Amino acid sequence: MSEQPNCLESLLVQVLTEQRQQTAILSRMVEQQLILIQALAADQDDEDPDALPSTYMDGTPCR
Repeated sequence: MSEQPNCLESLLVQVLTEQRQQTAILSRMVEQQLILIQALAADQDDEDPDALPSTYMDGTPCR
């Protein structure tokens, strides 16, 4: 009967380890997205926020 709790404990440890890895990955993604948002915001500092865009998101000019 002691084998079952050890097996359960092992599975829980594996799940916890995987969750920690996923949390680390998600944290890195958040950091990278914040850097991207800041870079995009810095690029648009000199533009009028109310002006109509001159290009679409893919780079083609608006008509």
